[in-house]
Amino acid sequence: MLKIFTTLVRGAAAEAEQAVFDANAIRILEQQLRDAAGALEYSKRELACAMAHQASEARAADALASRIAELERSATDAITAGREDLAAEAATVIAANEDEINERRAAMRRFDTDIARLKQLTETGRRRLADLRRGLEMSRAQDALRRAGANGRRALVTGTGALREAEATLAKIRDAHVKAEDFAEACHALDADATDKSIDRKLAEAGFGPNLKTKPADVLERLRRKHAGAR
Repeated sequence: MLKIFTTLVRGAAAEAEQAVFDANAIRILEQQLRDAAGALEYSKRELACAMAHQASEARAADALASRIAELERSATDAITAGREDLAAEAATVIAANEDEINERRAAMRRFDTDIARLKQLTETGRRRLADLRRGLEMSRAQDALRRAGANGRRALVTGTGALREAEATLAKIRDAHVKAEDFAEACHALDADATDKSIDRKLAEAGFGPNLKTKPADVLERLRRKHAGAR
């Protein structure tokens, strides 16, 4: 049971971590690129320092070579003049300078290797950083499109509902207009019919035109004639 509970907790933690990453992926990538750019800038400074130190070593080696050449000329002149003692002292200094120049040149060769490696790493890092920055811009654009699409879909759903409501309202308005027109026509017809019946009644009462109402005397006379015919 404890193992199952532990597994569930780990699963929930992983899901929460993934949700946080999904919600902040662009921001995380931006910070990672800032860190990478900072590291690349530091490597560039280190490369510049190495190149400056190499240049300093090269100048020192050149100066030593010049000093050795000068001492050799002077020592040769001393030998010619029979001053072996001075030539020996010069030889000691020349030997020490040659050892130093050899050490400096060996260091320069090591610097050459390190500088070449740093240059390669720096150039590779620069290209990778440029690629990542382009990827970041594309991710930003895609994220913006995704948000726009989601907002558009929500707006479309809302708009579709509003359109349906508007169509229903318009149908009700049109139905009300039709009913109003039917009512107006009915009223007009009633008015016209009432007007026609009114004039017919007036004409009949004045002795013009047929009677609109049946007279009891006429009914009685019809019944008498029917009875007489039956005998």
